[in-house]
Amino acid sequence: MLGGGTMEQTVLSTLSGCLSQDSHIRKLAEQQLEGLASQHPDYPKCLASIVVTQTYPFAERQLSAVTLRKYVGDRWTGKVEQGILGVTTRDIPEEVKSSVRNLMIRGIADPTKQIRVISAYVVAQIAHFDFPEAWPNLFDYIIPALRSGDGDQVHGAMRVLAEFVRDDLTDTHFPYIAPALLPELHRIFADVNTHPRDRSRALAVFRDFSAMIYTVSEEHPNVISLYLDPVIPRWMATFKEILSFVETPAETVPVKHEILRTLCKLLKQFPKLMATYITEFLEPIWNHLVALQPQYVRERVNPDDDVIETEDVDSDGEILGFESLLYSLLEFMQIVAKKRHLRHFFSSGVSGAREAGQLLPQLVGVCLTYLQITAELQDTWVNDMNQYIQDDSDEALTFNIRIAAEELLMSLAEFYSQETLQAISHVVQAKLQESTQARAAGDVNWWKVHEACLLSVGRVSDIFIDGLQQQSFVFDMEGFFNHVVLADMRCNECPFLQGRSLWLSSRFAEILSDETVTQYMTAAVEALGPNVTNPAVKISAVKALQNFCGTLGPQSLIPFQAAMIQGIVGLTEAASDEVLALLLETLEMVIQVNKEITAQYVDPLTTMVLHVWNRNAEDYHLSEVVVDLFSILASNEMIAPRLQERMIPALRDVLQAENVHNMPSAVATALSLMTDLIKNAPEPFAPEYRSSVFPQVIMLLHTVTEDQAAILQNGQDTIRALVQRDFAGIAKWSHEGHSGLDLIVAFIAKLCRPNHSESAGIFVGDLINALIQKAGNDIMPVLPQILDAVLQKLAVSKTPSFIQQLVLVFANLFIQQTAGTLDFLSSVNVSGKSGLEIVLTAWAEQFTDFQGFLTIKLSAIGLTKVFETRDPRLNNIMVKGDEIVTSNKIVTRSMSQKKPQQFSIIPFPAKAIKLILVELQHQSDSQMGKLSTRGNYRDEDDGDEEGSWDDEDESEEWEDDFIGADPVMKGMMGDLGADELENLGKDNAEASNDPVYKIDLKAYLTEFLRTCAQTDMNSFSALCEQYLNGKEKEYVRVVLSG
Repeated sequence: MLGGGTMEQTVLSTLSGCLSQDSHIRKLAEQQLEGLASQHPDYPKCLASIVVTQTYPFAERQLSAVTLRKYVGDRWTGKVEQGILGVTTRDIPEEVKSSVRNLMIRGIADPTKQIRVISAYVVAQIAHFDFPEAWPNLFDYIIPALRSGDGDQVHGAMRVLAEFVRDDLTDTHFPYIAPALLPELHRIFADVNTHPRDRSRALAVFRDFSAMIYTVSEEHPNVISLYLDPVIPRWMATFKEILSFVETPAETVPVKHEILRTLCKLLKQFPKLMATYITEFLEPIWNHLVALQPQYVRERVNPDDDVIETEDVDSDGEILGFESLLYSLLEFMQIVAKKRHLRHFFSSGVSGAREAGQLLPQLVGVCLTYLQITAELQDTWVNDMNQYIQDDSDEALTFNIRIAAEELLMSLAEFYSQETLQAISHVVQAKLQESTQARAAGDVNWWKVHEACLLSVGRVSDIFIDGLQQQSFVFDMEGFFNHVVLADMRCNECPFLQGRSLWLSSRFAEILSDETVTQYMTAAVEALGPNVTNPAVKISAVKALQNFCGTLGPQSLIPFQAAMIQGIVGLTEAASDEVLALLLETLEMVIQVNKEITAQYVDPLTTMVLHVWNRNAEDYHLSEVVVDLFSILASNEMIAPRLQERMIPALRDVLQAENVHNMPSAVATALSLMTDLIKNAPEPFAPEYRSSVFPQVIMLLHTVTEDQAAILQNGQDTIRALVQRDFAGIAKWSHEGHSGLDLIVAFIAKLCRPNHSESAGIFVGDLINALIQKAGNDIMPVLPQILDAVLQKLAVSKTPSFIQQLVLVFANLFIQQTAGTLDFLSSVNVSGKSGLEIVLTAWAEQFTDFQGFLTIKLSAIGLTKVFETRDPRLNNIMVKGDEIVTSNKIVTRSMSQKKPQQFSIIPFPAKAIKLILVELQHQSDSQMGKLSTRGNYRDEDDGDEEGSWDDEDESEEWEDDFIGADPVMKGMMGDLGADELENLGKDNAEASNDPVYKIDLKAYLTEFLRTCAQTDMNSFSALCEQYLNGKEKEYVRVVLSG
């Protein structure tokens, strides 16, 4: 073995080689470094020594630290390694580990910041594996470093803490580190002579520590009183002292930002603990929001042209700008606004600082300041209309001060609707007057205040409209639109203001006069044409038309429909991604206004669809929008023949084998479009589908591999649609001695191969059910082959949704041929288990998670049919019963991983009764409008108590949930809810013809249970007595006595 010094020099020179610009030298050095790592136990010690030796070149030291960090992550625990010399397993000697730990502790105090930071990462990673068992004295180094007063040592120690507490701290570490660490964190934070970033990081570590306390508090409630209660008063006092100084120079921004982040976190996680402190912070935080307004307007909204805007960034790369502080200030006010016990602050002022009722109006005024478009946003939007659409949507994915102010304003409107409406009406009028004066004085940015006012009114339009209709407040809406908004709409030099006025008019269309609506709709339609060139106005016009179509009736829209179709289709030619999606989504609504008018534009619409699809075939999002639009077009019977004439050849051109790998998304989308054509094709069903489309699609699907899941999934839908429309024709078609049915069965067998992707075959159950339903007796010769393939797949399946698809095949068969299905399953053996055991076990485990109106009915009724057989073989099938509860403690995720849930084992007939009771409860809840307890629903509390004013008192008793059920609904479709009716559509046309679909499931299950009790079917009484729990027994009594 090489000597220590020689080895270190070898590693150093190898690292230098890794930094060479010569790729050949670099590659050889990297291979040599890997060999050293595998062969020499002292390798990590050499790396650590190089890191802390200040006389070595910086680049080699930094690379050594990065290499050591990776080495620790990969090999510290002595796991199997794959190196260039083969697979080796080598445990690092403890003396080497000890040396590395000691050396890297020196590294976190290195005078070079980059070395300190990466050394801290390495120390934290070693601690991940070694603390506290192998490195019990870690904090004997960290705490003195924090107390040293040396900037480098404090910085390095804080970086270690930040990494460790965020990623590795657990409740088992509390006793080791909390008593010494928490006071030190506060001391560093409170010390004004400490660097602001170290103060901020100390607070961040405390926040992460408190978050861990929150995480484990359910399992260990005493951790709050042990570790948090004693220190909170000291932290709160320091927070209050710092925030009492409203002036916020740049160096104080990081500290104040961390204070606000911590307060928001504590308010969410420990609302009761923070209740006594929250009022103390409302006044200083309000003062900061007010005080920062001039700076925000001066530096962000209307900066001087000759000022280059830069962001303050610290040495760690973190932004120190005051906008980060503003985010947290606005978030704090939003949290406080949702606190019921603080409601009086928004209606009676704060600590006498303002007149009663003035806080909320002033807060609305502050929101309008921060709602203004910044110069940066304006420049971004001018150059990128995609970003403009994203930022201006109701559910923007991006986040900025404007959006944060919007969210606060909308929270105020939600929780203080009347006060907020009054405040907005007064503040908007005052702001508009100020803006008018600024415009008269020559301020070119006057329009930004106008735009913010219109935005504020539009964002709370629903509450505004309710208030006006209920006459709970007064606002001259017609006058506002006829004077202010109309003037803004004509302000050609301010396109974002023009666009906002169009958008606002559409938000209030339902209460504006017909004349006013016509005026704004005309302007919006005209904006689509060539006379308006600004893209921001055009986009806003499209958004306005989308809102108009969602609000107004056909009679108001029909006069504009042709112009809207022409204008939108014209804009799609050169539109970018987000703009194109907006255009297509709006067009979806426009073409549904009047089918006759839409039919007049079938050719340009079809041309546009094909053009957009061809241009964006591999764009998943746009393809989905195209599919939605096409589905609406296909459902218009007035254009169906022409649509199919143009689309079928185009789709067949895409459905070629060579395109599966070249453009798979396009092939998947083509199948979706073809499915829509098939479902909506008029009668008589065109023979082209049977003779050309089916052969091409089924042959293509046989060549597609499981890695192309989207193609296989959509293909299953296409074949199912063909089966439902023309099974007889498909069955007669043949190719080389194989009928269409043979090819479909072979496709099903492919999807059900035990090693085939479950995702790729996720809809195979629907296809099989459609085949059974439509084929009738023709399916009988191949049905055993199909069912055997399904059983083989079910026996090894893991995905719940896929298992449900397969189980549903047998549920359907049990309804149609109960005895025959039972005999068949009992005769099949898969890996030592009967088919009956496989199906019933999977069914019992998945029953409560079935989704879909017809699916739930098929599953529940199929289960009753199995029970009604009274077959003794059912008693031999043992499945999971109730969970065995060994402790009354709340079980956290980590606890459940360490100790998995245990269940009793009961015979299937007993489980069937339990499941039927669950489904009957669900049906009762649905008819009464209650939130269902079906499936794995549970009311989860995320620790944030401000979600609602009202306290909910929901009884968990079976009988309380059952009271009020309507027995008159028996035999009727009473359990068909409004949402289910809405979602039916043509997709479920076949399903709605199924006799099971029309059954009132609640009445059916109630009658089933009563029959079981009266006839003691399957020893019903004994099963109930032995296997039902107390609530279930009580519920059975309620059902039987009802």
